Amino acid sequence: MFEQLSSWLEQTELHSIFSDTTHLATWLIIPISQTVHILGVAIVMIAVGMMNLHLLGIQVTRQSFAQLSERWMPWLWAAMAVLFLTGAIQTIAEPTREFMNNTFRIKIVMLLVAVAITIIYRTQIKKDPKYWDLSGEHRALALGLASLSLVLWLGIVAAGRLIAYVGAIGEF
Repeated sequence: MFEQLSSWLEQTELHSIFSDTTHLATWLIIPISQTVHILGVAIVMIAVGMMNLHLLGIQVTRQSFAQLSERWMPWLWAAMAVLFLTGAIQTIAEPTREFMNNTFRIKIVMLLVAVAITIIYRTQIKKDPKYWDLSGEHRALALGLASLSLVLWLGIVAAGRLIAYVGAIGEF
């Protein structure tokens, strides 16, 4: 399935444009996309770091988790949208490097789980702003989710870097 998707993307006009290094205008697409992607990663890591560290008891502000979440969630989701766009550009430019790479696949699975945790945070806060602060059971769940979330986000960043250094599956 991934081989077919990769082969199909390599035949598209967008692939031709994004991977063209013979013209200045198209040559700049990937370096600019990578730069914006790195800035987006920084914003996401700051936002998830602030929220998860707060749940772990490391608080840099006196705000409740609901207030902190209200402050950082818009930044997180905006940065995630930018990351999706820039990641799509990079994937279209080099579909085999991405789709045929186990590190990329692992990164996507970790990303889906980390995003699900973030959605759980937000969903519970919308129902009850003090959800994560009230009972010992909720606090224990918050500690577990925050720990897992931080490990996942750090793994996502590491996997993103490793994609450039780990070859496609067929190359092993």
